[in-house]
Amino acid sequence: MLSRTLEEHRAAVTNALAPIPPLTVLVGDAAGATLVEPLVAAAPLPAHDIAAWDGYAVRAGDVTAGALPVAHDVSFADRGPRTHLPGTAARVASGMPVPTGADAVVPLVATDRGVARVEVHAPVRAGAGVRRAGTDAEAGRMLVPAGQRLGGRELALAASLGHPRLTVRPVPRVVVLATGGELVDPGSGRPGVPEATGHLVAVAARNAGAHAYRVGPVPDDRPTLRTAIEDQLVRADLLIVTGGLSDGGDDTVIQVLEDLGTVDDVRLALEPGPHHAFAMLGDEGARRVPTIALPGAPAAAALAFEAYVRPALRRMCGFTEVVRPGVRARLDRGWPSPPGITQAVPVRLGLDSSGTVTAIPACEPGDVTLAALGDADGIAWVDAAASEVRAGDVLRCTVWDD
Repeated sequence: MLSRTLEEHRAAVTNALAPIPPLTVLVGDAAGATLVEPLVAAAPLPAHDIAAWDGYAVRAGDVTAGALPVAHDVSFADRGPRTHLPGTAARVASGMPVPTGADAVVPLVATDRGVARVEVHAPVRAGAGVRRAGTDAEAGRMLVPAGQRLGGRELALAASLGHPRLTVRPVPRVVVLATGGELVDPGSGRPGVPEATGHLVAVAARNAGAHAYRVGPVPDDRPTLRTAIEDQLVRADLLIVTGGLSDGGDDTVIQVLEDLGTVDDVRLALEPGPHHAFAMLGDEGARRVPTIALPGAPAAAALAFEAYVRPALRRMCGFTEVVRPGVRARLDRGWPSPPGITQAVPVRLGLDSSGTVTAIPACEPGDVTLAALGDADGIAWVDAAASEVRAGDVLRCTVWDD
């Protein structure tokens, strides 16, 4: 078994989870993927002055007593803005180019809706009802940076710029497989321990930017577990196995992984949950699937995911920002910390009367519960060099935002 610090193991996993190669896809298929090249407005958006509402394009100075002749209807079939005829009006729909020379659009409700001639019932101010060229974006402006996850707003910008396709890094497919002969699905009616860790890790992977699929629970007898893992290698870009890492004879994860590829069996300097593994499954020279084995206890798996899986997975997604936002917070009390081990402690964050960020442990450090995870706003990280935390110490804290 290898002994690693948290930093060493994080680096090993991150280096192995290479970003998925770029792919050019239709805009409608790019949701959730990360943009490879920045999206820049090559021309003003909109390209021309456009009508803000349905009405009549006019020159404000032409609107006096009497009616104006309607010269033409503006059509989307026109390749560009038509030239406005002074002393006339042009019927225009919302979003259509305003004829060059017109400086206002009179809304329909302020007119008699005439077809050959139109009578305007209210004063008109130059600029009213017109959205100027470049209102949404001026030419040359970067609208979406490289590494940005593409949601509805970003795809709307791409479509508005006329991009039918985008080059992206596809969303990784993460399969989370829970193993343990004692585990049962909640509500199954069978005796056993309800499986919770797979649900937790699958949601964490989804929140990190991946497509996540939970499988299990799977009994940890060797043939059954091997078959279950082999079945998932076809669709997984990353496989995460939870449980089956204890020293008991019934825990077979390490042996099964060794049957299927190369394995780093790791004693990790992290509390809680020191036993971890990282494997590359598949034959040399063929497609190989990176595989992470996490402890089966939900709290230990959650903290390990935050410690090293999440940043590595976000790099695999193609994100430029892979680390959660953090704060430095003052502890209200102290506790002994195991030397040589990074300790992860769920904390509740707040502000004191002076505006200083404070952190209160949500449980006894070293005895993390699932309930404490639910109560916590973030995680305080105690450095491996420390043997004691004192009241008033300031620690780096990760802020949970999902």
